[in-house]
Amino acid sequence: MMFIFMIRRTLSKISKGTGRGKRGFTLLEMIVAIGIFLTALLIILGALVAINNAARKMRSERVVADNLSAAIDSMSRNIRVGSNLHCGCDADTTTPKDCPMSDTLGGGGDMCIAFESQLGDPGDNGDQIIYKLSGTGIERSTDNGATYLPLTAPELNISTFKFYVFGSATALDQPVVTMIIRGTASTNARTMTKFDVQTTVNVYTPKLNI
Repeated sequence: MMFIFMIRRTLSKISKGTGRGKRGFTLLEMIVAIGIFLTALLIILGALVAINNAARKMRSERVVADNLSAAIDSMSRNIRVGSNLHCGCDADTTTPKDCPMSDTLGGGGDMCIAFESQLGDPGDNGDQIIYKLSGTGIERSTDNGATYLPLTAPELNISTFKFYVFGSATALDQPVVTMIIRGTASTNARTMTKFDVQTTVNVYTPKLNI
């Protein structure tokens, strides 16, 4: 209604200025009025699109914050109380194995880790927990890789998922695990949000040689 009123006032002024108020509007006057209306409409539509994109971006960021935080907390909690850490998904995942960082650029490490759970049986080779990158998502297994379930939401597109393990062999020190996760979260290409997360976990129980 406000824009219609503005257009009427503009047309009225044009009509008075030209002395044609009683004879109607000329083609030029109509073009000017339509131009004013379309300009106002474009401004409104631009604002609505910007607000909609901002809302979608906020939803993407919330997906990152909630789902990624839940996945990292779950992995950290299980690793913290686990034992027999094995970095990598080779044939023998029951033997402790380190994979430290080999250089300052993040070389070394592996995108898979296996370990005995807190309530697991060291004599059972089929109950290891495994976390690994599969495609663009993180998967979890509780039966030494026989079956896997997704741990992250489809909106998360993970490009880098690495573990660095140090101190898994028999020693007096507690094992240390560092996780690096990089990627994007988005419902579409226009609302893409990047993330880069690193966290370090100390295993509670030292790997003692008793």
